[in-house]
Amino acid sequence: MNMPDYTRPPTLRVRIRRDFPKLPAEAWIASVGSCFSAELASDLFACGFHGAQNPNGILYNPVSIAEALERAVDGPPYAEKEFFHRNGLWHSYLHHGSFSSENLAEAVSRCNCAARQFRDVLGMAGVLVVTVSSSVVYEEKRSGRIVANCHKVPGTEFSRRLLTSGECRESLKRSVCAFRRSNETAPVLFTLSPVRHYPGDPVLNARSKALLLTAIHETCESERGCAYFPAYEIVMDELRDYRFYKEDLVHPSPVTVRMIEDCFIAECFEAEAMRKLAEGRKLLAASLHQENGRKKCAELPDM
Repeated sequence: MNMPDYTRPPTLRVRIRRDFPKLPAEAWIASVGSCFSAELASDLFACGFHGAQNPNGILYNPVSIAEALERAVDGPPYAEKEFFHRNGLWHSYLHHGSFSSENLAEAVSRCNCAARQFRDVLGMAGVLVVTVSSSVVYEEKRSGRIVANCHKVPGTEFSRRLLTSGECRESLKRSVCAFRRSNETAPVLFTLSPVRHYPGDPVLNARSKALLLTAIHETCESERGCAYFPAYEIVMDELRDYRFYKEDLVHPSPVTVRMIEDCFIAECFEAEAMRKLAEGRKLLAASLHQENGRKKCAELPDM
């Protein structure tokens, strides 16, 4: 019996169905969604690709992602009345904690500046990547609205539930429609985050992912210019091994993220983009090596 060679990464067999031509290497990338998408986009931008990501910070559920895109495209600007004060900081239930601030005016300014910048990129983007992670949402009991981030407010102030299949599908359609109001031609590429959002409750996690996966495919079938990139299946079905995860056994490792980047660029961009990615990684590695060398020299004692 031939045993698999666990010392080498597998050869991925990913193909995506798309009704749009491959993108040029210089195409701008707009990305919104989970921590996995943020890591993927950050790596690509560091390697020389251009674009912007997450105008509201990291978002997990499709309702909050749709709201972020709608506000970025259509407004209105975020107002002070939408923020609340807790533990010394001003927060927005529509934003990640990275936008919170001790100063209310600064928090509002950060949110509106990010929305304006993202709107500008949406208009020139060659592709919008939407990465959903969880269909588990938290509704504020007082207002009944779904929040993007609870900001450590006591859980007694929220109700937790699963979105329905229809709610997931409607939210994804809202995201597509908002993008189309800013950019009529660029494709929308959906992905499902491979991060286990509820690792302590595998049944809830599986139900959550299944609802999103169904909604994504139904959206791709009904909306023009939409496609699905199987990052989730790459990790779960092709890699299938904890050596491709970080030590928490939840998040994909940097090696895994790079493999998915390779698949994404190869499947969605023209050949020149792969050369651009390889060259960007070389320059990034050389820069990191020089920086580490300077740090080591600075730590040496004077002779």
